[in-house]
Amino acid sequence: MKKFIKYFFLAFTGLIFLLFVVITGPYWWKRWVVYPQLDKEKQKLLSEYKQPPRLIDLEEFKGVMHMHSYWSHDSRGQLNEILSAAKETDLDFLFFSDHIRNKLDTFPRSLHGVFDGVIFEPGSETSSGLLVNPLQPMVIDWNRPESEIIAEVVNAGGFVGYLHTEKPHDWDNPDYQAMEIYNIHTDWLEERRLFPLLINRLVNGTKNRDWAFREIFNEQTAILANWEDINQRRKVTGFGAADAHNNQSLRARYTEEGKVEWVGSGAKTIVIREKNWLDRILLGEPDEAGWAYKWEIDSYAGSFNYVMNHVFADTLSSISIKESIVDGKLLVVFQALAPADGFQFVSLDAKDQVSGIIGDSVMVDSADRLKAVSPYPVKFELLKDGILIESTENVYEYEYKTGGQKGNYRLVALLKYRKQWLPWVYTNHIVLHD
Repeated sequence: MKKFIKYFFLAFTGLIFLLFVVITGPYWWKRWVVYPQLDKEKQKLLSEYKQPPRLIDLEEFKGVMHMHSYWSHDSRGQLNEILSAAKETDLDFLFFSDHIRNKLDTFPRSLHGVFDGVIFEPGSETSSGLLVNPLQPMVIDWNRPESEIIAEVVNAGGFVGYLHTEKPHDWDNPDYQAMEIYNIHTDWLEERRLFPLLINRLVNGTKNRDWAFREIFNEQTAILANWEDINQRRKVTGFGAADAHNNQSLRARYTEEGKVEWVGSGAKTIVIREKNWLDRILLGEPDEAGWAYKWEIDSYAGSFNYVMNHVFADTLSSISIKESIVDGKLLVVFQALAPADGFQFVSLDAKDQVSGIIGDSVMVDSADRLKAVSPYPVKFELLKDGILIESTENVYEYEYKTGGQKGNYRLVALLKYRKQWLPWVYTNHIVLHD
């Protein structure tokens, strides 16, 4: 009997160890081999930086669109932690999209204003995937038809875009101004399984946060194709969406009564209890947002660094940023791969003068060439009306002779990591017309 128990214990232990190796093995490989190799390649890439010539006579501002705070039912985000993440990732503006609490929505509300030089612009996300940033005092009645709300906000000088564009929308609505062409949450849903992300986070910790987070990336080709088709009919700006909630986590805080609240996925309370021995081991001093314990997958800083928008505008103000977004003067940047400051896309006339910039509609006679500059060597892919017409690799500058051909032109810039070209920058269009 003792032998049986001994062998059973050894077999059981061996089975557990085998399961551990099978389940976690790929993630240890990433920790020890893949991610260090990616870090090494990134450092080499950054060492090849060349400051691009200035072609666009506007300031370049960085920001995040589609994000959530404590005002949403599925986030606990407070000013201090969001601001800290914005400063860490060098952002200038945040356009919020908090879920609606009431059918009458009064603006401004929640987090709004300028904090340490960063614009916090309040906004709402509807259940149908509408993003509304009024940019001024306004009461919105969400009982009204969506088309009326869109027209009202736009006519009053606000911003309206479509979110979660993998889902159906009224694409023929004449008033909405922009749409997501990438959303982290869309990739998250396509992944379908949270378990691999959890294991990867457990094995790799915060050191490899950005690489582990990028495991979910897939180019959202159907959304991009739809965007191209819409722009054949009228101009609609494409933007990138962090959809930041900071809610895929396990956190704990002290309540006003001195108890401990544990908060899990979706920012939902797991339990509120008197402090016990485990809490005494795990909990430390509360941070700037009041969390005494944090284990996060989608931190604000991680989401902001994953995808952001570079906007060319006159000044750093909500109105100026909004107007430039609507004009299409926007780059979607996967910033974790490399900072894209200085990346530009313009048209040049026959005298080598800038005749238009990203987002502009330019007479074809004034656009002898299209030109792009990058701070790093990239693969440029030029698309005309959604079709790839030319590509070139490992260059800092790219020019294309238009030959008087009308169309909607945009660029994708890709960086090479582990022998694969990864999308880094999506431009909006330069439209050449009669």
